[in-house]
Amino acid sequence: MCQSIRSSVFRGLVIGMAGLCAGAVFAVSPDPVESARDDALARQGIYLPYAFENPTTPPTRTLSPDEAEAVLQRDWLFQAEGKPLQGRAAEEIRWARRLADRLAENPHSPDLSNEVAELDLLEQRLAEHIVGDGPPAAGEGIQPHWIWFPEGRPAEDAPAEARFFRRAFEVPVEGTERAELRITADDSCSVYLNGAHLSNHAGWNQAAIFDIQQHLKPGRNVLAVRAENSPYNGKNPAGLIACVTLLTANGAPVRIVSDITWRADNEETPQWQQPEFDDSSWQAAALAADGGLGPWGHRLVNLGPTDPILAYAEVAPAVKDAYFAVRRVKRRIALSNPVVDFSKLLFIDQPYPRGRVNDTHESIHRMGITATPGGRLLVLDGLHPGGDVRLLAPKEKPGSFWRPSLSFDAKRVLYCFKAHDEKAFHLYEMNLDGTTLRQLTESDYDDIDPIYLPDGHILFTTTRGNSHVRCGPFIYSYILARCDADGGNIYLISYNGEPDFVPSLLHDGRVIYSRWEYSDKPLWRLQKLWTTNPDGTGTAHFWGNQSVWPDHLSEPQPIPGSRRVMFSGVGHHDWWSGSIGIIDPDQGRDFPHGLTKVTADLRWPECSLPPVDPIEAADYHSAGRFTGYKTALPLSEEDFLVSARGEGGKFRLYLMDVYGNRELIYEGIHNVWHAVPIKPRPAPPQPPHRVVWPGTGEDRKPVEPGVFFSPDVYQGAPELPRGAVKYLRVFQLDYKTYTTWKKTYRHSGPAVSIVQEEGVKRILSEVPVETDGSVHFVAPAGRSLFFQLLDSDRRCVQTMRSFSGLMPGERRGCVGCHELHSTSPPTEQHGGLALRRAPTELSPPSWGTESIGYERFAQPVLDRYCLKCHNGDAAKFDEPDLRLRPGHGPFPEPYLTLVGQAAWHYSVPADRPGCGIAGVIPVESMDPTMNDPKALTTLRPMQYLSGASRLIELAGSGKHYDVKVDPESLHRLIAWVDSCGVYLGEEEVRALGDPDFPGIERLPIRPRVATAPVIERP
Repeated sequence: MCQSIRSSVFRGLVIGMAGLCAGAVFAVSPDPVESARDDALARQGIYLPYAFENPTTPPTRTLSPDEAEAVLQRDWLFQAEGKPLQGRAAEEIRWARRLADRLAENPHSPDLSNEVAELDLLEQRLAEHIVGDGPPAAGEGIQPHWIWFPEGRPAEDAPAEARFFRRAFEVPVEGTERAELRITADDSCSVYLNGAHLSNHAGWNQAAIFDIQQHLKPGRNVLAVRAENSPYNGKNPAGLIACVTLLTANGAPVRIVSDITWRADNEETPQWQQPEFDDSSWQAAALAADGGLGPWGHRLVNLGPTDPILAYAEVAPAVKDAYFAVRRVKRRIALSNPVVDFSKLLFIDQPYPRGRVNDTHESIHRMGITATPGGRLLVLDGLHPGGDVRLLAPKEKPGSFWRPSLSFDAKRVLYCFKAHDEKAFHLYEMNLDGTTLRQLTESDYDDIDPIYLPDGHILFTTTRGNSHVRCGPFIYSYILARCDADGGNIYLISYNGEPDFVPSLLHDGRVIYSRWEYSDKPLWRLQKLWTTNPDGTGTAHFWGNQSVWPDHLSEPQPIPGSRRVMFSGVGHHDWWSGSIGIIDPDQGRDFPHGLTKVTADLRWPECSLPPVDPIEAADYHSAGRFTGYKTALPLSEEDFLVSARGEGGKFRLYLMDVYGNRELIYEGIHNVWHAVPIKPRPAPPQPPHRVVWPGTGEDRKPVEPGVFFSPDVYQGAPELPRGAVKYLRVFQLDYKTYTTWKKTYRHSGPAVSIVQEEGVKRILSEVPVETDGSVHFVAPAGRSLFFQLLDSDRRCVQTMRSFSGLMPGERRGCVGCHELHSTSPPTEQHGGLALRRAPTELSPPSWGTESIGYERFAQPVLDRYCLKCHNGDAAKFDEPDLRLRPGHGPFPEPYLTLVGQAAWHYSVPADRPGCGIAGVIPVESMDPTMNDPKALTTLRPMQYLSGASRLIELAGSGKHYDVKVDPESLHRLIAWVDSCGVYLGEEEVRALGDPDFPGIERLPIRPRVATAPVIERP
């Protein structure tokens, strides 16, 4: 089922890591009954966490000098990218000289004349004494093919079933020095070698790469694969492609590739994966496509980095020695950089998460239920693979980590940790020497990614809001929270219902983070940068909220001495394939203004190719076929630490610059992420506190409201005539604390709307706008709010497609009817007529703050005023049928007809009478490619909703069959349209009941709908 021929949305890619390194320290529980039950539930869309059997923390030891040198040499060969080594050495000399010249401009740099002289001698040696590199690198000869069971044309269409494959091959008696398997299938495969299960792999467009050395034996070996083609409604190609590369003891590479010598069968036979199984009755595999053709369109050998030892196995030793000598000199130059003013680092070495669905997803990967034990919190003394390494945590139980934080004086470490036998991540703190360990938080909710604040508080992200992602009922939302230094007085300071990601501190004391939102906007590309004060006030857009490229700007970090911010641009469904970029907010707030890419060798993942792709350094060069960059920490405008995914799908830590030079710092057992230099650093200034904290626990008091004001709602909307706006409507978007845990329609559960994955909405207030356009009103704190401008009939003429909010006691100014991100917020001294009076108190409509639902707000109006004519009479076939009746999925008619083609993944025909007359925003269908920024930009006034609604015009004009709806009913109908056509309100959601399914008790927080909690924020 080849995704590239159907959709631009990438499926989550699962990299098979079992057997990749000798340090694999966990196994999934082998209980066949429990495993079969959980797998069956997963096929129904109910995902439960894996249980790990006897997890351990891998031993921590310092490499010997010879081991460390071997690690460096292997990485240097990897960085040579399979190119002729003599030519690569010459390039490295040129890059090393440029680096030395750059460092020489810094008066704090040491004298590098000796290193430059060494480069001159090495260049002469290469020119005079070494000729040619020997034969081509391994991998340029025989190529694997896509194969399948011989049935029809599998590259075009194949049954959605499993097929079975075997290939026997010989290993010389003297054995092998290196052995690698690279494999993938459309859509998934289970891989066995000599009867041992290596791993499962899903995602045809990413190869699983295995080090199979430990599984081989001299003589006959058998590779067995179960490949499965998943169901798809349409043409459904299927294929398997594989390559085994052996480096024999005599140094000769041998390759075994997928071709017609493989055996295939269409039925599972007992013991089929065992080497002694007789497969003589199996058929020869059929060639589905050449390795670079067919619907897959690429070669397996190019999917990820080639084993560097195999690649250069037959290169002359003299050439390798010269290349290594060049790299040693270049490394001395790089580490002489004055910005490298530290010798110790703090970081985590953590396995990839593991889940039954999309565990590379931007949010799913961070959940406690996908955490894989075996992680380590480490201190490295010496910037070298052979540096002294010390284990800080875990102290006892094996478990998992995410981003740690170092105190400003570099004496204490703050980190999050989930023990393998606990349900959630908690916050911990210890001294850097490992003493005085204390647990700060405790609950069944996850607390992750903490940072120290200048005033002694701690900021982190947490699932304590009990909120679930609207399009992923099994995805918890991590939102910003704040607590005391001892973990007490926890407050939720974000009004997001979707996740907030990996916060850090800017130089001015604000917190910068990425947030996911889709308030009447497509859900795919809105994971951009925002800032807030440490107390949650002043939350503001930083960059990209109307931009497609990059998809998700993750892990932002300020560049020293600059207003610019470095980040990793990752994919909505692929957290690991990031490319490093820089944002300059002084150059603009949306693509392409202010954006440059550092790692020019990788495109921004998942989203389409951008129309322009500005590069930070025009003379950037690649150095290794890396497939992802993460957790970059800038040291200067040109230098940074970064984790890069290279050989074996593993992240290693590098010192890198914007020109492409990189030196390996450390290679862990798993993946090295979130490295921080161990050195004191000044604390940024502390913004003033503006919050009236309500207290926690028994001391909690009612939450004080805040105040919004704007001097002119017309600013930024020149198409709105002066005087047209009479009211500002305050909508509340409820947090999705309810979940069915499984998808009930498309991605949601329960399905609140067919227009998009929606949340419950309610109108809190409709406040007057003064004649000069100013407005001043009270609003509740801790709520997710958005605003609409209304005319004298309370019809929406402009809507806000983002959300905002207030902390208790916060006073906040807004500019215009939508956020003008380059404009400073107004002051109260320039607030217009509205600021000359007290703020308007909450003034809800006549029905109060009741949530909006179609069958309570719209259908009764239709029943009362419209069914006399619009009753489905066949004689009036050209009139819409407005009777309430079954429709599609959970949605009835005439709801579907009124929404029309704004419905996502299901639309009534455009020529159906009444199609789309409600005028709701076609949120998802506005951009079917999910890569067009026009779907994210500010809409023109009176383009959608009640101000342009044919339904509201017919109901309120009195010209349609002399029907004129009474003001109260018309107001309710307008409210439904302006909610963007939601179907369910809170009352209907809670009536659905609570979910129940086998294994629900294993989830950290029990999913609920009818009894979903109301969580107070802050």
